[in-house]
Amino acid sequence: MKSVKIGDIKIKNPIVLSPMAGISSLPFRIICNEMGAGYSPTELVSARSIRYNGVDKSLRYMRISPEEEGITAIQLFGTEPEDFEAAISTILETPVLKEVSIIDINMGCPVPKVVKTGAGSALMQDPKRASDIVKACKKAVSGLSRNIPITVKTRTGYNEGDKGNPDFAKALADAGCDMICVHGRTRPQMYHGESSNEAIAVMRDAVRGYDIPFFANGDICDVRSAKKIIEDTGCDGIMIGRAARGNPWIFARVLAGLNGTEMPDLPGVKDRKDMLVRELEGRLKYLPEDVAVREFRSVMPYYVKGLPGSARIKVKLVNAVSFDEVKEIIELA
Repeated sequence: MKSVKIGDIKIKNPIVLSPMAGISSLPFRIICNEMGAGYSPTELVSARSIRYNGVDKSLRYMRISPEEEGITAIQLFGTEPEDFEAAISTILETPVLKEVSIIDINMGCPVPKVVKTGAGSALMQDPKRASDIVKACKKAVSGLSRNIPITVKTRTGYNEGDKGNPDFAKALADAGCDMICVHGRTRPQMYHGESSNEAIAVMRDAVRGYDIPFFANGDICDVRSAKKIIEDTGCDGIMIGRAARGNPWIFARVLAGLNGTEMPDLPGVKDRKDMLVRELEGRLKYLPEDVAVREFRSVMPYYVKGLPGSARIKVKLVNAVSFDEVKEIIELA
């Protein structure tokens, strides 16, 4: 794929990790960067919480490391433009966060507890509010010595029968959004059923006249599906989500497949075990051991999926309480 520019930032490899709650930890994002991901946004963080509570409560979710990640992106969600403006100002005043490269706005999360507040994919019902949020974010980063792009990740529709929402895409572009990424499912689909490349293409076509890149997301699990979504939608870049869980090697393989270079080997059993341990070690650098292990329980099964005796190994891993216990389970597996 050709490189793209989001604002003034050049994305050499426009193959990006999709932000995922519980998955997009700093250690995993660092690993994905090493594997060739163009950049990797944090999981979603409440703009309102940052506005009224500061960054301490949310820091563990939006911690960045420009030296290890390269291009960084913090994803925010919320409903009030003022919350976003205040949250971004706070982020840019916080030493460990102020070097962030990109601010991404979540307008696609389908989880009921987010949607019922009017945030996430609920914003697709209110293009005016969504536009005002983008404008507030642009205002928050204006006048800086460097350009911080504002991007949006959304879906193809709020209702089950939606086949793409071109007017919503245009509203985002008109508001000054620097990049739009569309997931090919509607809100009611959650993460089930098939992602629709055709619906993504409807939204992509709606913003072709704007000088901003368009990314596509949904059901990308290998080189073949990556090529298909690019061909079907005409997108400038792609985001890979669930297929990357426990499988950061997917970025190197998709990148090679799209560029026509030699395909890296699939990771072996030892590679997968070692990467599991490495990611957990990374989490231990900024989380208490019990918290790190408990939260990593939902991730570890993806690393051992398909290995001999994986069902037995998973049961042990999801009940582990310490780093040493996890290492022992992996070593004996």
